[in-house]
Amino acid sequence: MFRLTLPGALCALLLAASPAGAQIYSWTDADGNRIFSDQPRPGASTVELGPTNVIEPAPVATRPEPVDPPSDSGNASFYRELSITSPVHDSNIRSNEGDLTLVVQTDPPLSGSHLLRVSLDGVLSDSAVPGNGAAMHQLTVRNIDRGSHQVAVVVVNARGEELQRSAPVTVHLQRTSLNQPGRGGANQAPRAPAAPRAPNVPRPGAGG
Repeated sequence: MFRLTLPGALCALLLAASPAGAQIYSWTDADGNRIFSDQPRPGASTVELGPTNVIEPAPVATRPEPVDPPSDSGNASFYRELSITSPVHDSNIRSNEGDLTLVVQTDPPLSGSHLLRVSLDGVLSDSAVPGNGAAMHQLTVRNIDRGSHQVAVVVVNARGEELQRSAPVTVHLQRTSLNQPGRGGANQAPRAPAAPRAPNVPRPGAGG
């Protein structure tokens, strides 16, 4: 039980907010002092209290979760984007040397522990680009046979294990054939020597 005189009325109001539903009683003692108490007594009156003001705490600002660098654990995709941006699908590529250059984009940038390799018709080529913090990469595959080919890029780890593969694109490589007539250069077939002419036989078309 607590007893408060009139100057303690403000304290009584604060204490009333403690246990939910607590009742406060008031009466005047023999000296004329106003008494407040949480215990009833004969002749005491109840004190009507208004609703308690509750201040909600300010919401805690949520911080964006940091993006972890790609790791080699699990089977999840390491890159949100892994795509060949050039050449586009169904492109015709003319290269007499049989070279095919790809431009590849990764998001996030390629990790330093990963390599990009080219898959040509399902076979990984020897061309590889290590991660250097860049988002755009260029790879060249050389001496490809003429015709249509399916090309994709593959992310591998330092152990050569495939981690992720891009959607394939189809390219049509146009390359001059070595058997094409009139093709010069070092790959041209040698000509047969001319047959000797018989003595005193005029050349065809020579005037008589």
